[in-house]
Order: sequence, then structure tokens, then C-alpha cells
Amino acid sequence: MNCIYFVEDNPYLLDDGLLWLKHEGLEAHGAKSADEFETLINKKVPDLILLDWNLPGKDGLSIAKKLRSNVQTKDVYIIFVTARNAIDDRVVGLDLADAYITKPFDYRELLATIQAFLRRPITRFLNVNSNWQYLPLQHRITAPNGENFRLTEKENLILKLFSEHPNKIITPKMIHLAFQESLYIYEKNRIEVIISRLRNKLKMDEDNPIRSFRNKGYQLSIELEIMTEE
Repeated sequence: MNCIYFVEDNPYLLDDGLLWLKHEGLEAHGAKSADEFETLINKKVPDLILLDWNLPGKDGLSIAKKLRSNVQTKDVYIIFVTARNAIDDRVVGLDLADAYITKPFDYRELLATIQAFLRRPITRFLNVNSNWQYLPLQHRITAPNGENFRLTEKENLILKLFSEHPNKIITPKMIHLAFQESLYIYEKNRIEVIISRLRNKLKMDEDNPIRSFRNKGYQLSIELEIMTEE
């Protein structure tokens, strides 16, 4: 039975949600704060987490960042269920979560989203049958579905770093050195913009192809097959 944690400080919404999830045949447990959630996850890592953003004390975004930075929980599905509906919030939220649903929501939509994720194999980021084919000299990458994407010079340099350091976190300093730019003109915001553009090219379905780790860097979540070029 799939296990879901629902983190929500509204007791009425939390109780209703847990009843609904259990009625759908899911193992569901609730938490009204980050502290309660910590108690739950220290006992068992769930398959999926429904996470409110505005929580007392440590907020949902902080929880999501901690989950993604922990090797034990980095691949757990996270769905933000929140009243924050500004586009900037969505962009920030989806940098960490797998889906973003705003309140008020329809339980049918939430259930469909949950089921879509739970049907996927746990090894969704390591599926050897869905490799991306990367041609660095041509500044080109081909998606598993055959779609081709051209890469800018900076995007190509970052992707080369990812390919040279598989499953590792690439720091902003490493990117800066790859750009061969002076330390004095280094700007983190410029890298964020380039990473965002590259992420959009690599994004398929709801999976996040590039994880961001606060004060650390970035990690590629898809496998690249480096193609021999004539």
C-alpha cells in the first residue's frame, strides 16, 4: 500500500484530506507542522508528500529543500497544495516539487495527480530506456521521444559539466570556471537564468530534470548518453 503524508496546518482540511485519502485505499498520515512531519518521516519515508507552503514555524518550502538535499528522501514525490498562486511562487515551488496545486482545489484533480506519480517506477530518474542523447560538439541534445533541442554556448558548457560529473552537485563556482569569466563579473543570477532555460528544454511531463540545492549548486536528474560525433 502506498504511503502518503499530508502536511497541513488547517485541522479541518487535514482531517478531510486524510479521510478522503484513506477512502481511496491509501495509507495516509497527517502533520500540522514541520516538527510533526519530522517525527513522521523519521519513522518511515513515504511514497509521496502533500505539502502546504504556509506552515507555522518552518514553512513548506524549507521542508522541500531539506527533503531534496537528503539522499534518503531526494526522490520522494512532493506535491505543493497551497493558497499561494502567484506565478513567482509556482516557479520557485516547482524547482523543488513535482507538482503544484492551488487552493481551493478539486479532490478529483488531486487524486489524478497522485495516481499519475504513484504509477511511475521508483527509478524514474535512472531509467536506462529513456536516456537523453547528448552531442556536445554540435550543441544539441535529443530527448527520449526523438525531439531535438539546440543548446546555447553557456547551456552546453553547463551540460558538459553535468555529463563529466554524473549524479554530483555542480557548484556555481564550477560553472563560473567553465565559462572562463573573471571572478569579478561573476553573478549568481545570470547562472540561475541559464539553468532555468536549460531546465525548460529538458523538462518532460512533471519531472524536474535539474534539482537546485540552496548554497550548494545543481544536480542533473536524468541520464545522458554521450554520442560519438564525426
